[in-house]
Amino acid sequence: MSKIMRNILLATLVILSVAGCHRRPLEDPSSAVRIRIKVNVKTVTNVNTNIRTSVSVYGSTESLWAPKVKQLDPGTMRVLVYDPYTEKKLQPETFISEAGFDEEGNKVFNGTLGISHGNYNFLVYNFDTPTTQVAYLENEESILAYTDEIPEDLKTKYTKTKAEDQPITDDISIRYEPEHLLVANEKNVRISPHDTLVIVKTEAFTVVDTYYLQVRIVGRQFASSATAVISGLSPSNKIGLNERTVDPSAAVIFDMVQGRDEALAGENKDVLCAVFNTFGKIPEVTSDLLVTFNITDTAGNLLQYPVNLDKVFDSELCHLYHWLIIDDYIIEVPDPGTKPTPGGGGFQPQVDDWVEEEGTMVL
Repeated sequence: MSKIMRNILLATLVILSVAGCHRRPLEDPSSAVRIRIKVNVKTVTNVNTNIRTSVSVYGSTESLWAPKVKQLDPGTMRVLVYDPYTEKKLQPETFISEAGFDEEGNKVFNGTLGISHGNYNFLVYNFDTPTTQVAYLENEESILAYTDEIPEDLKTKYTKTKAEDQPITDDISIRYEPEHLLVANEKNVRISPHDTLVIVKTEAFTVVDTYYLQVRIVGRQFASSATAVISGLSPSNKIGLNERTVDPSAAVIFDMVQGRDEALAGENKDVLCAVFNTFGKIPEVTSDLLVTFNITDTAGNLLQYPVNLDKVFDSELCHLYHWLIIDDYIIEVPDPGTKPTPGGGGFQPQVDDWVEEEGTMVL
């Protein structure tokens, strides 16, 4: 073989070897990749830090924050592998559940994934979230975390009463509250043809925000259940890019409970309160951040109290702690046997304006 032909052959082999770095089939693994996921919850605002300790819940010994903290302790992680050049999913997903703790007390998952040499993107998230769903897995740019919309009959119930200055329109998307989704995204990891074991260390962070909401209430003894609907929020998150979707915005619905806030001035320290999750506030949204408190009284009447949240979301307490404290409005729940006086102040509506409804969420 001539020297020229030998050089051409060697050059061809080099080109094929380079091309093979990201084209080799994953079904014929030549090396093992150990995925190490470090789940770090230190940066989660208002879940395990900044808890409003002055608040207690009537009839309960569990903290409002406890269910959210439990969501940050996943049992199984799902691993997806993508081609960094085409961003397409390369193989069936893998699940890892072997967990331990690092020297700082953070939960760490370990799992072994058989894979050929090449360049890859790894996307990992917890798989035990019944409310938060993940769809469009085939492409890294399109993979989406979201929650379902509430049934139409509930939507009709919570949007039928409208405030003249801040309406909740019938076409708004009202969605269930998401659970925390811990996501790790490691880009362009190279597996060399000579590697036998590669350890990929990454950290998973939540793509969901947690807030505390509180409003004063008078006549809590006349309220049997309550929910809140907040509009102007993101409906989902493109977890492959860690980008919140913003158009169109959506509303999130969650239960409120009766509590007592010892930090309030005056004799009446009763509040409606909740710790809720959302995919996040849309930064550009103003005058659309509206909460409607839906209260079913002891006679089954549905009372609705809309309050604008623009200033509350822009408050120092919100920026520092994710506390949404409404301190310039008081919900007044009238005795169901007493017809309220028109224009009586606050957000006290006419009882005759509502259809009788049976409450299903007992405080």
